[in-house]
Amino acid sequence: MPRTDHQGERPTWDCKVCGEPWPCAVAKVELAEQYQRFPHGLSVLLGSYLVEAIDDWSAGTNGPPVDLYERFLSWITGPRFAA
Repeated sequence: MPRTDHQGERPTWDCKVCGEPWPCAVAKVELAEQYQRFPHGLSVLLGSYLVEAIDDWSAGTNGPPVDLYERFLSWITGPRFAA
């Protein structure tokens, strides 16, 4: 479990603290710091949250947002995660 108060609230997947789409900016920074030495673990964690979010949104009337990859996974690549 991530060590941040900025968690996604189901079924909307908005941040419980700031109300922004989760992972919010604060959650991204905190998660990046926590998983800096284990970026694959962060990928697995966020991938599992993505699956849960898809299930939650698919059960609603509007379906999932179109930016799911960008929201959950695209930000975890880059130099800060290089081994």
